[in-house]
Amino acid sequence: MIKMHKKYNKGIAVLPAVIVLGIMAVTIAVAIMAVSFNETLTSQGLSQSSRAISYAEAGARDALIKITRNKNYICSNTDCYSLDFITNGCNTSNGCAKISVSAGLGTNSDPKVITSKGIMKNATRTLQVSVVLDGGTSAEVDQLGNITNTTWTELTN
Repeated sequence: MIKMHKKYNKGIAVLPAVIVLGIMAVTIAVAIMAVSFNETLTSQGLSQSSRAISYAEAGARDALIKITRNKNYICSNTDCYSLDFITNGCNTSNGCAKISVSAGLGTNSDPKVITSKGIMKNATRTLQVSVVLDGGTSAEVDQLGNITNTTWTELTN
């Protein structure tokens, strides 16, 4: 039997330790990359959602201006008109608002209802604004088209 000298056995235990430490380092690196990727996606989603609600608000305000200029303004088809905030925004679903205005009289019992849907890539936010004109009176002669009350509500899916 051949005996190995002690000087040839030095460092043999280091090899498994290096392999274990290498595997741990790779595992930690992969975990950090996964968390970073998840945070990036979350951040992008929040940014898109924030822009979508801003677009919906702008669309609702545009409809309020139309009602102020013409108290009988109606655009009751779903997504009756749109506003592009980015070139070809509604065609590419990349930055627009789609708006409709109900045929309500603007009274307390029959308010005009604006529905404005803001779209930014994968995020869609929808606002509904109930509009009461001239204190909610139904007498046509008393209605000048002044907006006296609005109620803003975000619609959820």
